[in-house]
Amino acid sequence: MQIKIKLKSLLITLLFLSSIQTFGQNADSEEYSFTLKECIEYAIVNSATTKNAYLDMELAEGRVKELLADGYPQLNGSLSLTDNFQLQTSFLPADFFPNPPQDAEFVPVQFGVRYAGNAGLSVRQLIFDGSFFLGVKAAKTYKQLSQKQYTRTKIETAEAVSKAYYGVLVTKERLELASENLGRLDSLLRQTTAMYENGFSEKLDVDRIQVNYNVSKSQVANFSRLLIAQENLLKFQMGINVKNTLNQKETLKDFTPGSIVFDKGSFDYSQRIEYSLLQTQRELDHMNIKQYRVKYYPNLYLDAAFGANAGESQRGLLFDPSDGWFSYGFYGLTLKMPIFDGMRKKYQIQQAKIKAQQTENLAFNMFNTIDWEQAQAKIDWESALSTLEAEQENMGLAQDIYNTTKIKFQEGIGQSLDIVNAETSLTDAQTNYYQALFEAMISEVEYLRSIGRLWSEE
Repeated sequence: MQIKIKLKSLLITLLFLSSIQTFGQNADSEEYSFTLKECIEYAIVNSATTKNAYLDMELAEGRVKELLADGYPQLNGSLSLTDNFQLQTSFLPADFFPNPPQDAEFVPVQFGVRYAGNAGLSVRQLIFDGSFFLGVKAAKTYKQLSQKQYTRTKIETAEAVSKAYYGVLVTKERLELASENLGRLDSLLRQTTAMYENGFSEKLDVDRIQVNYNVSKSQVANFSRLLIAQENLLKFQMGINVKNTLNQKETLKDFTPGSIVFDKGSFDYSQRIEYSLLQTQRELDHMNIKQYRVKYYPNLYLDAAFGANAGESQRGLLFDPSDGWFSYGFYGLTLKMPIFDGMRKKYQIQQAKIKAQQTENLAFNMFNTIDWEQAQAKIDWESALSTLEAEQENMGLAQDIYNTTKIKFQEGIGQSLDIVNAETSLTDAQTNYYQALFEAMISEVEYLRSIGRLWSEE
C-alpha cells in the first residue's frame, strides 16, 4: 500500500511531535551536521528506545549470572547471644529422683544456663539439580533473544530516521522551489501591473495573477513551518533536543530511488530479524517444557557446618576466651525427592506445550508472511517509481508550457487566464512530482526492510 500524505494533516502531526521535549536534556543549544548514515548511528546510541533495548540486553546478562550463582557454594555465618533471664520449667517423673516430694508424680525442674552463645559457619553445595542446569541454558538463550530484540529495535530506528531524513530533504527542495515560484509570480505581477498602468493590460489580469501570488506566498510560509516540524521530528527520532540545530550533509541529488539490485537467489530468511527472533523463541519454549519435566528428578546437595557454643551463669564469663566454648561440626548429603505436588507440574507442562504450539503456528506462517511482505513492498516500490517517472515528465512538460505561455503573454498575444492556468498547472505538477519522489523514497526504505537489508552491523 502506497503512502499518501496530505500536506495539512502532515503539518499538524509533525507540529505536535515537535512540541515533545526530551526529559532532562541540556538546555544549551548545540549544532550537528550529519549524513543519513551518521544520523542512524547517532540515533542507535542516543534514542530512548534503543537505550532501553540495550538495557534489556544488560538485564538478560545479569539474569544469566544470577542463575549461575546458584551453582556456587552457598556460605553463611551466624552468631547468637541469649540471656535466659527466666529458664523454662520442665517436668520429670518423680521416680527419677531419690527423695521426691510425697505423693508427687512429677517434679518441676529447670535446665540450662542463663547466658548462652553460639557461633557457626554453614556451607551448601549443589551437586545435582536438573532445573538449575537447564535454567542456565535457557537463560543464555534468553540473552540471545534480548540481543536480537535489540537488533530489531535498531532496524526500526533506522527505518524511522531514514523516513524523517528524507522528509526533511524533500521539504527543503519544495520550499526552495516554492520560493522560486513566488519570485517568478512577483516578477510577473510587477510586469502586469506596469502594463495595466500603461494601458496595455486589464485590471482583471492583475487580479488573477495576484490571487496566484497570494496562494504561492501562503505555500512558502506553510513549507517553512513544515520544514521546522520535520527537522524537529528527525531530531526527536535521533534523541536530540529540538532546541539544537541539525544540518543535513546530503541533498536529494545524493539519493537516486530505484538503484537497488536484488538477487532473489541470495535471500536468506534469517536476514529478517523477525524470523530469527521466532527461531530463538522456539528454543525457549522447548526448554520451558523440559524445565518442568526435570522437576520430577531428585535434587542432591552437600551440606556442612562448623561452630561452637558456650553457656555461663554470669554474662562476663561468656566472653572469656579461656572459659568453655565447645566446638561442633558435621557434613552430609541431602537428597530431596518430589513425590506428589497435586499435579502442579503436570499442568505446568501442559501450559508450556500450548505456548510452544502457538509459536509453531507462527513459525508455520512465517515463510509465507515474509514472502508476501517482500512481494507487496516490491509492488509498492515499483509502482512508486513508475509514478515518479510520469510525474517527472509531467513537470517538465508543465514547465515548457508555462515558459511558452509567459512569452506569449508578455508579447501581448496571450491572455492572463492562460498564464494563470499555466502557472497553476506547473505548481500542481511540481507538487505531484515531489510527493511521488517522497513516496518512492519511503517505498524503497520499506522494501529494503522487507528483504532484511535496511540496516546491518557492518
